[in-house]
Amino acid sequence: MDRIHTGSPLLLVAVALWLGACSTKREDGHGTPASTSPPPVAEKPAPVAEPQTDDESDHHVVFADRTSQTYLLLVPGDPGPAPSREALAELVRTALSGSEDEPEVKLLLELVASEPARPANDAGLDPSERESIRHRDLLGLHLQMLPLEVPGEEPLISSQVLTDPISTRTLSPSQRDSLADRRHVLLLRAHYRNRFGVRGLRLLQTLIRIVARERGALVHDPDTGETMTVEAFTERRLQSTVGNVADQLVVIPFPDRRHGEGSVRLTTRGMRRFGSVDLELDGLPRDPAVLEAATHLINGLAYAMVRMGEYDREGYAVEADDVLELDRAAVLKAYAGRDGRVPKCEGCPGLAQFHLVERPTEPQDPVDHVVARIVAPRPVSDAAGYDHPGWVRGALSDLLGVR
Repeated sequence: MDRIHTGSPLLLVAVALWLGACSTKREDGHGTPASTSPPPVAEKPAPVAEPQTDDESDHHVVFADRTSQTYLLLVPGDPGPAPSREALAELVRTALSGSEDEPEVKLLLELVASEPARPANDAGLDPSERESIRHRDLLGLHLQMLPLEVPGEEPLISSQVLTDPISTRTLSPSQRDSLADRRHVLLLRAHYRNRFGVRGLRLLQTLIRIVARERGALVHDPDTGETMTVEAFTERRLQSTVGNVADQLVVIPFPDRRHGEGSVRLTTRGMRRFGSVDLELDGLPRDPAVLEAATHLINGLAYAMVRMGEYDREGYAVEADDVLELDRAAVLKAYAGRDGRVPKCEGCPGLAQFHLVERPTEPQDPVDHVVARIVAPRPVSDAAGYDHPGWVRGALSDLLGVR
């Protein structure tokens, strides 16, 4: 096994012990679900010398002006064709009976009724259509019933992912056994912008909950590789306050080629749904306490990125700040303020600064999606003799009091 998904620091500790034994900056949200089975990672990776890059553009991280999220519903038996938009709308009305006049229910019905909008820069649009699309946050829904496997083609979900005990950790033994009989998936993909608390993602997750429950389906997230029950999916759905960002992601450990044998790097999966790059922190030791703290740092920075990347009201994508400042309060918000997840910081500043730099694409990365390394602000990280592992330990100490 070359990687293990982990959405929990406790799982991450176990993974740490196991280890001891985009090409473009903007996305249009289109494409097939990302593969969740990366090629093997070298067991003894060679170190890569600093500096990380000579390309100035790699230091400018731009948020997507539109993005999308796909869920695959593993349905039992022979489900027949995909439901019509009218049937989905009726299902929503039934499930949310009594709330039809609520603004977000109306918006969900609007999303269900809408074919995916063309990109605002499409040459075939007239100026008024282009302007309208630029200012909308809900950009349509794609739905399709597909066989899980087609002879001669890669399966939509690999058998390795469907049998991984971590990726399927919310399933009961009988639900795991049922995967062998679930040979069709209902694909639901919403296109939207990061506005109003990532409203498009929240509406899609409501629709997924309703449809999965009615169909007796299990929910697969292609970006994180997780397959979960409706109950687990509902519990982790994005809150309107854009709190619980950590529930939307997994943090995956890999061997660290850059800093040599014995080092670990942690990489997120799932930031695409927010129109953001995925994040990677390398130069970490195999110390479980440090890896747990690094997971908190990454989730806190992910929360800050989601808030920072909100689509500009004038209709333009935004760029990440050159220096990102993160405090312990933001880390707590990434977990929706749940107590006990983040260590108390006695006597430390509770604050650290970071810079993001796009790294070259690697085979295990999400398809057509940028991964950015978390490094020190440029006056430090661009300097000769920059000690990245030493800086990481200092940042963890300043932010969370972990040495």
